[in-house]
Amino acid sequence: MIAIIKAAKNWPGSSPKILNQEAKELEAAGVDIIQFDEPAFNVFFDEVNDWGIATLEKAIEGLKCETAVHICYGYGIKANTDWKKTLGSEWRQYEEAFPKLQKSMIDIISLECHNSRVPMDLLELIRGKKVMVGAIDVATNTIETPEEVANTLRQALRFVDADKLYPSTNCGMAPLSRRVANGKLQALSAGAAIIRGEL
Repeated sequence: MIAIIKAAKNWPGSSPKILNQEAKELEAAGVDIIQFDEPAFNVFFDEVNDWGIATLEKAIEGLKCETAVHICYGYGIKANTDWKKTLGSEWRQYEEAFPKLQKSMIDIISLECHNSRVPMDLLELIRGKKVMVGAIDVATNTIETPEEVANTLRQALRFVDADKLYPSTNCGMAPLSRRVANGKLQALSAGAAIIRGEL
């Protein structure tokens, strides 16, 4: 079972101690992986350097279960969509945080890869970490084919060791209809099966 805790730009104000307490309660309830959603690491680079990683590590302090962080590019909110329009043909923001995350105590890094403009070779910067590779676009109702999913995973496997790659969605699917979400999850499962067969 995976539990997700939403973070925010004002992490120091929201207190990593409170997040840590919530995480420990979830762990005690039997959660296997606790994922922190971090929507600011791609935008506020100074904060990542000043306190971002340290705060994240305080939030996971003392946990025995696996921990993950999802670095979101943002959906739906006009400020996010407008910002993404300014990023050009390559989204290299992960390049700022990856070296720090690679050295951090976080076990798993969750990323948006399918239909994004993130260069796959940036994943080399977190080699050795477990990586949730987003192979499903949650910003469209179009259901991916298993082969499209498999192709995204194949590209990631050039930079992520096979035993550390977790096929995933780019982000949450709450805005999608149940039919579309189920179709996308079936495609994710089928695409992962193709890759397992190839390995």
